Amino acid sequence: MRLWRLLRAVLWSFIGVRRSADAARDLHGVRPHTIFAAAVIVVVALVIGIASLVQIIVGNRAGQPAAPEVPANTGVVASNLSPHGPAVLVDTMEERVRACTACHGSTTQPTRDGFSTRIAGKPAGYLFNQLTGFRDGRRTYAPMAYLVQYMSDDYLHEVSRYFSNLELPYAAPEPLTLPPEAIVRVRDIIERGDSARGVPACSACHGQTLSGTEPAIPGLLGLARDYMNAQFGGQWRTGKLRSIEPDCMAEIGRRLAPEDAAALAAWLASQPVPAGMKPQPRQDRPLPLECGSVLAASR
Repeated sequence: MRLWRLLRAVLWSFIGVRRSADAARDLHGVRPHTIFAAAVIVVVALVIGIASLVQIIVGNRAGQPAAPEVPANTGVVASNLSPHGPAVLVDTMEERVRACTACHGSTTQPTRDGFSTRIAGKPAGYLFNQLTGFRDGRRTYAPMAYLVQYMSDDYLHEVSRYFSNLELPYAAPEPLTLPPEAIVRVRDIIERGDSARGVPACSACHGQTLSGTEPAIPGLLGLARDYMNAQFGGQWRTGKLRSIEPDCMAEIGRRLAPEDAAALAAWLASQPVPAGMKPQPRQDRPLPLECGSVLAASR
């Protein structure tokens, strides 16, 4: 007990937290060489403790995997956010658009708010018009507007070109349940239109193969029937879906008879997609209706 009090008094004297009266009581009657020996013991213990602590810290750091060296100007980004060690990401457009492909895959999928459409393979000008529509307020789906609100035209062009060149397999055609007379009516609208209602032929804008035309008219094949019904029967007709003025598809949606819109959606969804389908080259002849989105993409 006497030794412990001596060591404690010496230690507190080093730190400076021991009152002088208490220290004098603990050291009363102790010879100087004994105090010196106790001081040596305290110093050695402190040095050993500090050295052990440093060794533990250095050992823990050495056990962690080192971040891989990334050469400069390679477009590679290193991140330390992974719980399993540093992750290395290649700065490519494929990585950047993962926020897009999480919803927009190879098929058009129904969602709680409508549809997540297939965008792979569509004309770049068409995709750019849709993205700027969300950014500039012509379209009002909040998640998309939030995603693109600060993106520049140049970057949206880059994203559009990436998806336009992306090749993904199409879903199988849907079963066709139309009666023969409805099929004849659909083919007539596709090839010749409906002059009585002022509806031009679908092929006049979307191409003879209905694969779309450059720079901004999408194809009509490989789309889900429910999606096309929603476009023709609701969003174009009611004005919920808007494009650059003059809005030709909104005008066609209002002119098209509801029963014809439903039959067109059913027939188009049942058609197989030709292998390697691409939009047709730009048409030199004028379109049957003036389309602001095509004019904007042609500038």
